[in-house]
Amino acid sequence: MRQTVMVMFVLLLFFTLETFHLIQWYDARVWALIVFSFGLIVHIYVFKRGVREHDAFLLLPAAIALWMGVFSFLLLHDGTMYVLAFTIGLFEWWLFSKEQWLETPLLVCFGCSVVASLEAGEMLLFLFILTIGIGAYAYRTKSERANAL
Repeated sequence: MRQTVMVMFVLLLFFTLETFHLIQWYDARVWALIVFSFGLIVHIYVFKRGVREHDAFLLLPAAIALWMGVFSFLLLHDGTMYVLAFTIGLFEWWLFSKEQWLETPLLVCFGCSVVASLEAGEMLLFLFILTIGIGAYAYRTKSERANAL
């Protein structure tokens, strides 16, 4: 706990000095790295404890932060980034919580992600989104077959 407070204090001091231009250091990728780190830390926390169904909702903000950091670092700053990060977060929550009511919002967000990626003209992003959709469909089909037996 004490180490965390010290790190937070040093970061606060650093960003304050940079804000008042007492030190000149700025790189736009720093914020992407901070957001990515937050998402990664929460993912490590959740998976290290073992994903419990009632804790799976933590994966939504963690995945949003993780993927927003990745997309910002890759300089993808259009609206597709926000929709896709939220879709991946919903996908992780649905995958580990097994909540049936999450399927409808996931499908809506998936459709919005497909439309946004096609509008942006990013084929690699479109293929990435289709991979998420195919994975969700395969998982759902597999779980339905297991429940039928």
